[in-house]
Amino acid sequence: MATNDLVTALRTELESVLKYVDIELISRSGWGEIDFKSARSDIEDALSISKDLNSMPLEYLTDGIASEIQASIPEVARYLQQIDEFSIASGGSPSENRDNICIQLHSAVDNFRHAASSQIAYLMYKRGDVGESIAKIEQAIAKSQNLYDEAKTWVDEKKAEIEKIESAARTAAASAGVGTFTEEFNGEAEKLQSQSKCWLYSSSGFAVATVFAAVLSYFWPSVDPDAGMSETLRNMASKAAVVVVLFTGAVWCGRIYRALIHQAAVNRHRALSLRTFQAFVEATDDKYVKDAVLMAATNTVFSNVPTGLVEERNNQDSGVNFVEFGRSAAEATAEQLRQG
Repeated sequence: MATNDLVTALRTELESVLKYVDIELISRSGWGEIDFKSARSDIEDALSISKDLNSMPLEYLTDGIASEIQASIPEVARYLQQIDEFSIASGGSPSENRDNICIQLHSAVDNFRHAASSQIAYLMYKRGDVGESIAKIEQAIAKSQNLYDEAKTWVDEKKAEIEKIESAARTAAASAGVGTFTEEFNGEAEKLQSQSKCWLYSSSGFAVATVFAAVLSYFWPSVDPDAGMSETLRNMASKAAVVVVLFTGAVWCGRIYRALIHQAAVNRHRALSLRTFQAFVEATDDKYVKDAVLMAATNTVFSNVPTGLVEERNNQDSGVNFVEFGRSAAEATAEQLRQG
């Protein structure tokens, strides 16, 4: 261990550096454009190492190491003093003087750093900082492990509950969605049903008008027995034109009525299909059965529905996609075999 006299001398040398801690050494107004920014890192290193060493139990150093550190400090203190006393009014070029001081300070700080840096970790250990830090780290690790174990236990306990909540949430969301679309289809069916009545009344009116016009044209206007062929043809053509227009209107309104009734029947069918899908889904917990029911319901809802009201062409009902259902079941079985 270092002697008391050597430790005292070493601390005295360190104080000669530390007295520049609160002194501005980088730039000053009296220097003008000249500054020591290029030496900033060396100045900071010299002050930092001196602070660290001065707070350490230097008595644990050997005499040789303490002497080596002590011998490297005066050069650092001397060049810091030169920076503190620097003046642009001194002889020679201020820039060259500044550069020379920076170069010499860099060399001195390198020697100081080489002598002291390797001993700081050892002195920190002897002071107890390393052991205290390790103890804190171990406590933090133990606390983190306890928190992890508690969280894992809580998750395991709540896993079943969370799965139930998730299942209930999905079911509620699905029910809400199905209910919404069911109401949409029912509402559209009622709207189309209401619109179709107007066209039914129009078609009936045109039909009555057609019959009335046909009967009326038989009696009026009458054809004069002495009229010529051209007059007779003109009279008959005008009567036929009126009857044809009224009959065409009746047929046209009747077709629109039939199309609207067809659409109303299709939308009611879709609403009923969604209710049926929801009932089947709620009756099973097997997701593959649910998938199969979903595919069947989707095909039923969005495929052409033959109502007999309009002519159906190329109506192909694919039915349940059992191939897809079987593939899903096979994938599930293969996954269970890999895990088991």
